[in-house]
Amino acid sequence: MRFLIKLLKQFVLALVFSVPVVCCAATKGASPASGHDKPQHNSKKTLRVLYWNIQNGMWAGQPDHYNQFVDWIKSYDPDICVFCEGAQIYYDGTNEHMPNEDRYLPEHWDELCARWGHEYVRVNPRRPSTSTPYGLTNYPCLVTSRYPIDSVAIVKGSQPDSVVVNYSGWYQIKVPGVERPLNIVTVHLKNGKYGRGVPPEQRQASADRYEGEQYRVRELTCILDGTVRKSKNPDKELWIMPGDYNSYSRKDNGKYKWNNASPGFTAQDYMIFHSPFYDLVKECYPDDFFPSCGDLRIDYIYVSKPMLKACEDVYAEPDSYTRRVKDPTGATSFYIPSDHYPIVADFKLSKMK
Repeated sequence: MRFLIKLLKQFVLALVFSVPVVCCAATKGASPASGHDKPQHNSKKTLRVLYWNIQNGMWAGQPDHYNQFVDWIKSYDPDICVFCEGAQIYYDGTNEHMPNEDRYLPEHWDELCARWGHEYVRVNPRRPSTSTPYGLTNYPCLVTSRYPIDSVAIVKGSQPDSVVVNYSGWYQIKVPGVERPLNIVTVHLKNGKYGRGVPPEQRQASADRYEGEQYRVRELTCILDGTVRKSKNPDKELWIMPGDYNSYSRKDNGKYKWNNASPGFTAQDYMIFHSPFYDLVKECYPDDFFPSCGDLRIDYIYVSKPMLKACEDVYAEPDSYTRRVKDPTGATSFYIPSDHYPIVADFKLSKMK
């Protein structure tokens, strides 16, 4: 309770004393480009980053060996991709668990990303788990890139104080023509309103206490402590922290219309008030709401101030391929191609120097 009161006070103070920050160039436009107005990528002048939660290791792409998925990525021509849920879990068209030895992903991400021209890939390890049939968690994040990737750290946390459910990776990429390394932190926080490990019969009571939000704050604390907080001057460094945060921002409350004091904003309040990062989509388009999962925005790209200044535009609307469709067979509760929408961001290389 003290933590929630502290966050609320900080929110009020932020409203009273806030000053404008430098916004990305996208604020000059009326709205971000949609899939019907696909942006051109000038690789000599911009760095394009694609983030996407691809649902169960791109479950919908298994039948055609990911051909449509690969063609779509090639059409956007990203320099760097960050994915959540990078492991196959189920057999084609089913929710029947696939043994680890039968899974093409994550073992063969190097082969898959080579098909869209990325030579380099780093996949976060899967945490041991007793709650999955084959002993490992199913949702690793990963980074693929045109340029070499250096692994800095895998942030795991430790029980009982904090556990990062899907492990967080800290990677550095040396982008040609840019003096400073680009730091990338992958994020996929615990889902659900109830706390981690809560028995089914206690989950509603746990959700009523917002224990899921409280747990996500512990995850974020651990991730930030293990990455950007190791830097003495992140405001002068290049950082990008994209991912599925499974949480809601008060900056979207024009859509949600919740009580402003709702504990449902706790995890995102932690990012707003306790991190050096900026919510890229909202900084670029403060008056618009672009959902990332159905009618909700739970996926974010957070960036440091230099990356915000370098941002040319953000593309956050689904196109004809990424606009999700419920599994038409009715055999599963999954979506095609994913239950989440991708986010594409362009950064001007000359401003990243």
